[in-house]
Amino acid sequence: MDSLDELKQSVAKMRQEIETLLDDKQQLAASGKAEAAGLTRTIVAMREEMEKMQVAKQEAVQQTAAEFSLEIAQLKATVVAMRDQMEQMQFQKQQSIQQAAAAANDEIAQLKGMIVSLREELERANFKYKEDLEQSPRAARDENAQLQGMISALRDQLEKANGR
Repeated sequence: MDSLDELKQSVAKMRQEIETLLDDKQQLAASGKAEAAGLTRTIVAMREEMEKMQVAKQEAVQQTAAEFSLEIAQLKATVVAMRDQMEQMQFQKQQSIQQAAAAANDEIAQLKGMIVSLREELERANFKYKEDLEQSPRAARDENAQLQGMISALRDQLEKANGR
């Protein structure tokens, strides 16, 4: 019976080893599950952190885009204002040029009118001068004739008075 006892002891020892192995296996499985759960938690935490980083990145991109959009809008407004100012200056310049041209044209017209008036006055003066020049010898002849008539009349009076 020794062999039976030995066999029983062997079975008992094997049972104990099997139970130990099963316990080890369960502990290992539990440990694997705990490790898997820990790894799952780590993965979830990393995923959440990644999502937070992605959101932060998107917010930073949106913030930067908003800042650039604001700056672009301000620059566009500045360009429009400067363009309006340039157009206003151009309009004022054109208006000044037109006013200067109109004033110059008015002055030219006045000067032309004055030239025509002076030319007419000169022609009248020239005509009067020529007329006076023509009438001057006639007037001198008439005066000479009148004076000779007077001289003749006075001579006749003197001769009558002197008895001749």
